[in-house]
Amino acid sequence: MASDTRIPVDKGWAWMVLAGSFMISTINTGTEKSYGIFFIEFLRMFKGTVFMTVLINTVLNVAYCITAASVLLIGFKKMKIRMSVFLGIILCSIGYGISSLATGLEFLLASQSILIGIGIGFHNPPIYILLGEYFDKRKGLANAIFLSANALGGIVMPPLYRYVFDEYGLRGGLVITAGITLNSLVAAALLRPSEFYTKNGPKTFNTDKDVSLTKPNNSENNFEECDSGTLYPLLSKETEKQSSSSLTRQIDETNDMFDRLSNSNVVRYSSNGDVLAASLASLGSNIDQHEDTTCKGKCDGGFLVKCRQSIDCYLMKNVLFLLFLAIYCFGNVAIMCAHIYVPKYAEDIGIDDQRISVIVSITCLSDFLGRILAGFLADQSWITPQQIVILSQVVVGIVLQFTVYYTSFWTLVVFVMIFGSTGGMIVALFPPILIKIVGKERYRSAIAVFIICISLFEGLALPLLGYIRDVTETFHLTFHIMGASSFITAILLIIFDVLTRRKAKLKTESDEDANSNH
Repeated sequence: MASDTRIPVDKGWAWMVLAGSFMISTINTGTEKSYGIFFIEFLRMFKGTVFMTVLINTVLNVAYCITAASVLLIGFKKMKIRMSVFLGIILCSIGYGISSLATGLEFLLASQSILIGIGIGFHNPPIYILLGEYFDKRKGLANAIFLSANALGGIVMPPLYRYVFDEYGLRGGLVITAGITLNSLVAAALLRPSEFYTKNGPKTFNTDKDVSLTKPNNSENNFEECDSGTLYPLLSKETEKQSSSSLTRQIDETNDMFDRLSNSNVVRYSSNGDVLAASLASLGSNIDQHEDTTCKGKCDGGFLVKCRQSIDCYLMKNVLFLLFLAIYCFGNVAIMCAHIYVPKYAEDIGIDDQRISVIVSITCLSDFLGRILAGFLADQSWITPQQIVILSQVVVGIVLQFTVYYTSFWTLVVFVMIFGSTGGMIVALFPPILIKIVGKERYRSAIAVFIICISLFEGLALPLLGYIRDVTETFHLTFHIMGASSFITAILLIIFDVLTRRKAKLKTESDEDANSNH
C-alpha cells in the first residue's frame, strides 16, 4: 500500500499522538466506566426509580452512537480532527458541570445524557481515525496500547470518584469531574493532524511499509566520505561502520519483535474495545482513502442523502450479516449492563461504597485480562474464534443464573472476575469475521448499521431490565434475563458457524467443478 512518506508513520510524532490518545482514554473512558458509582449517587439524591435513572445512560449511549455514526458516514470535511476532539472534551466537561445544578432526573437527561453523549461521539472517532493515519505496521500494537488505557481508567477512576463523592457530595463531585475531564485537553494538544506534514510540498509515496529503515545501496560509501560530520567523530571509520552495522541489526531485531507483537491475536483482540474501535482498528488509513474514491461526486447534498449513499442496502439482504448483527446485539447485553447494575446490586446486598468501587475496578481489570486470554486462545490451532465466544457466552449465561448466592463481598468478587473475564470475549469474533461476511468495500457501511442498531437495542434493553428490577424489587430476574441473552447468543453462533461452514463447502465444490471443467 502506497503511503505518503512525509507522515511519520510508526515513528516520531506518531508515538506522541499515541501518548496523548492514551491519556484521553484513561480519563474519559475511566469516567464512563465509573457510571455505576454515579448511578448510585443519582438514586440516592433524587429518589428515582432504577428505570428512570438508567434512562440517563440509555440516552447517553443513543446520543453517542448517533453522533459517532454521523462522523463515520460524513467524515471530517468541515472540522479538523484535533478541533473535533477539543469540542468533544469541552462538551463533556460542560455536561458534568451543568449536571451539578440538576434538580431532578429529567434535568440530567439533557445535561448528563445528551451533552456528554454528543461530546463522546465527537472525541472518540477522530482518535481512532488519527491512529489509523499514524500507524500501519504497528497498528495492532498502537490500538492495544491505546485501549489498554480503558482498563487503566476502569481500575483507577472508580476509587477516585468514590473518594470525591464521599468528600464533596454529588454536586461538588460533578464539578470536580468536569475539571478532571478538562485536563484531557492538554493531551489532546498532542494530536497533531497528518495535514501538518502534507499541506505544503509535493506528495511523495513509498510502497515499502517500513520506510524508516530503507537504506541506499551506497550507504558504506557515505560513511567513508564523512569526516568532520561523522556520526561518531571519536571513532575510526572502520569502527564506525561496525557500530553502524551493529545498530542496524539491533533495529531490525527490535522491529521483528514489534512485528510479531503487532500481528499477535493477543494484541488484536485486546485492542478491540468496542464496536467503533473494531471498525477503525482493522482498516486503518484505508477508511479515508476509501471514502475519497467511492464518494467523490456523490456526497453532495443533505445529511439524509449522505446517509443513504453511505449505507449499502445490500447489507439488509445478507442473511449472515443480519444473523451476526443479532449475535452481537444479544451478546452485548450482559457486558453492557454490568457496569450499571452490578454496583447497585452490591449496594442492595449491603456492601459499603468503598468496596463497591473496588468491585467496579476488578470488573474492568478482568474484562481486559479476558480479552488477552481470548487472543492467546485464538493463536492456538485446536480452537476457533467462534468456539471461544460460544464457550464464553455459555459461562456468562451460567454465572448470571446464580446471583441469588452472591450475598457477600467475596462471592461477588468471584462472580465479577468470572463474568468480566468472559463477557468481553465476543469482541474477539468481531472484526475478522465481519470483513469476511461483507467484504472490505462494505465494511464501513456495515459498521454504521451496527452502531445504529446496537444503540437502538441498548435503548430498549436497559430501561426494560431496569423496569423489571423496579417491579420485582430485586436484580435476580434482571440477571436471569441477561444470562438468557447470552444463551441465545451461543445458539445463534452455532447456527452461524453451521451456515458459514456450509457456505465455504459449497464455494469449494463450485471452485472444484470450475477447475474440472477447464
